[in-house]
Amino acid sequence: MSLQLSKIQTEVLNMLLDVYENSVTYKGQNIRNQSFAIKPEKVFYDYDGDYTDQDEVDYFNGEMQTLKDADYVILDYVKGIPVISKIKLNIYSINDIYIVLEREDITEKRKREIEMYSQYMNIHYIMDAFCKKQMERLNDYKDAKYKFDMAINILKLLKFVLGNNSDIMERELSVAVLGDTKLFEKSYKSRICSIIEEYGELELDLSALDKKEREKVILEEYQVFSNPSYIFLKGNVEIHYIDGSSIRVTPDNPLAILSEVIARIEMIKVSSNRIVTVENLTSYNRMNDNKSTFIYLSGYHNTGKQRFLKKIAENNSGISWFHFGDIDPDGFFILKNLAEKTGIPFAPLYMDVRQLISYRQYCKPLERNDIVKGKSLLKIHFYDEVMEFMLANNCKLEQEIISWLKEKN
Repeated sequence: MSLQLSKIQTEVLNMLLDVYENSVTYKGQNIRNQSFAIKPEKVFYDYDGDYTDQDEVDYFNGEMQTLKDADYVILDYVKGIPVISKIKLNIYSINDIYIVLEREDITEKRKREIEMYSQYMNIHYIMDAFCKKQMERLNDYKDAKYKFDMAINILKLLKFVLGNNSDIMERELSVAVLGDTKLFEKSYKSRICSIIEEYGELELDLSALDKKEREKVILEEYQVFSNPSYIFLKGNVEIHYIDGSSIRVTPDNPLAILSEVIARIEMIKVSSNRIVTVENLTSYNRMNDNKSTFIYLSGYHNTGKQRFLKKIAENNSGISWFHFGDIDPDGFFILKNLAEKTGIPFAPLYMDVRQLISYRQYCKPLERNDIVKGKSLLKIHFYDEVMEFMLANNCKLEQEIISWLKEKN
């Protein structure tokens, strides 16, 4: 029987199929006959209420009777009165119900999803872990984290991002993979970053960053930028390019280099005694020292900045390396990550106990995350004296006050 379903009939049949698909019978684990039913109140909340409009009840009963006449359901009534007590699925009409609802059998749906995830295995360890988790859920008769249409786009984006080796803007990525310049930011950016953070090994402590900054750091690790990425530097530096051209940087003539240009640099010659990487832009702009070359990092550094620093180290042996950042646990995590990712022996600059004491009036109390991070750094004996002082005195200090007052003095 062909039937044009009403909204309430469609809702009832979908609910009954949900009960069926979530049952042990559907999973092949039941040895006894099992019925699949819902009460009318599941769909019509006030079905048997004292003040319910009888016309509405009659309409509902008529809709259910039509489903019964189509052999889709079996109706149980309260003894002696025309009130439905249960709406049961007619198990002999299940295939027809799937067809009339244009609903895919959940087993076939899960098989299709498992096949999709299996096609994206052995591409990258993050994708392997993510896909394996989704396939485990599907094999356990659970839904995957994302609907099929969204999941396929997520997998395409992950494949592109994790295999990316050149600078690309977010909107370029979006149109290249999704055919729409804004769809990545609107619907997929947070999901992609969440997967990378959950299943990846970034070795970055992002807990102090807000959601927007955290996503920025994660994507920049794979050379995906919301805006072009620049490296700011000032000091006594000569930069020689592969094509034979060169440029000179002085303390009075700073330079901003697009990160993708780094690949075209052949040699960087630094005439300063030391290089100082700076966490925040205000302090970078404030600091001036003819004996130093300053490089603005903007918090956690990305792969482009790592390549630039390594290029300097290759061409300038014997130079001293320092990092100037906030005197808080996160500032020291940045220092730690900087040294580990570049292999350069960075030492902290203006990040000692003396600064905390000298500028105590400008210190702020530690937050919960600061305490956790400080204790974790103490466990690995990373600048114990500073960590112990901060924790014992409940204080931290932003670098901008130090650079400002030191210039004034």
